[in-house]
Amino acid sequence: MKQVDQVAWLERMLGMARSNTRDDAPGLTYTAVEEYFDRARYDREVEVLFRRHPVVVGFSAQLRKPGDFLTHNETGQAILVTRGLDGKLRAFLNVCRHRSATVEAKACGSGKRAFVCPYHGWSYDLTGRLVGITDGAWFGEIDRGAHGLRPLAVAERCGLVWVKPSALEAGESAELDIDAYLGPMGPELEAWSMEGWDVHSSVPIRPHMNWKLVVDTFLELYHFRYLHGASVAPLFLDNITTHERRDRHSRFAAAKKTLMEIESQPRESWRLLDHAVVLYTLFPNTVLAYTADHCGVFTSFPVSPDESLINVSILVDPEVRSTRPESYWKTNQELILSALAEDFAVGATIQANFRSGANKVQTFGKFEKALGWYHHDINAALS
Repeated sequence: MKQVDQVAWLERMLGMARSNTRDDAPGLTYTAVEEYFDRARYDREVEVLFRRHPVVVGFSAQLRKPGDFLTHNETGQAILVTRGLDGKLRAFLNVCRHRSATVEAKACGSGKRAFVCPYHGWSYDLTGRLVGITDGAWFGEIDRGAHGLRPLAVAERCGLVWVKPSALEAGESAELDIDAYLGPMGPELEAWSMEGWDVHSSVPIRPHMNWKLVVDTFLELYHFRYLHGASVAPLFLDNITTHERRDRHSRFAAAKKTLMEIESQPRESWRLLDHAVVLYTLFPNTVLAYTADHCGVFTSFPVSPDESLINVSILVDPEVRSTRPESYWKTNQELILSALAEDFAVGATIQANFRSGANKVQTFGKFEKALGWYHHDINAALS
């Protein structure tokens, strides 16, 4: 982010802290509680948002060399992503074209030259081409060219790997227009230069919460004072945040208490990440949280109307990582997981209470406007 923009954000939050004001929308917004548990609605979300939209399935750090691969099942589609010998990234449905077995069972790996189905030994090269049929001379006539792994559209940008989880038809391009998807958010994400960052850790959690309710927890700081009083709240000013919308995506900064110490310092020395955490919500299910020395990546996937799976990953610049002992990074990870455990314990009660009839809508305050944006954009996508 440009220095002038960092200074503008910090001045904006300083003004709110001094005057005890908030980054308000004109009024309240609402979303129906049925949107968090209705089965037909859930099925529609899976079909539209997790089949037709790009979703983050991994990181560049996992796919640096030819033969590197990862698998991903959280969208409900079995996905295989690999780096070819030509250096190109490709994605496929991880499904054998013989009898539909899962071809690659491992979550990730390296040094692959071919993927071999464990059921009958059919094999596929790194481009997805069918290259081997066990006892092929006796199997019968089959068009090998038409029986390669089904390709998926894939893109790599800003250290993240996106896939659109619907199989391409013959002749369809596997190039995913990630610039169009990111829109005005793209150049800003590029500026963080995460392409070379390592994955320090990645932990899956299965909250008893609708996948959207999981994302909701990242879109406001209003709850910090009460829910996170013993964990992360002492680091932050109370509910001092700035929000900006970027098409279907959004970003906001959450002010740390150190913000109040910088007024006497020259503005050219102000650095946003020294005094705030910057979060980006990438539609439909990914949140990036940038701190002074790492980025948390949170991807929420649907399991059922009342359950989700969230992958909690920490990305670190390897040069920065080498300056700190491993205990430092472990402590950061534990702090994040502790705060999420607090969120998800209360979130499970919210999910259970949706069917009680107590509320017809979830009510979002003026300074919770990012929640209103998010649910508006989901409804727009489904319609």
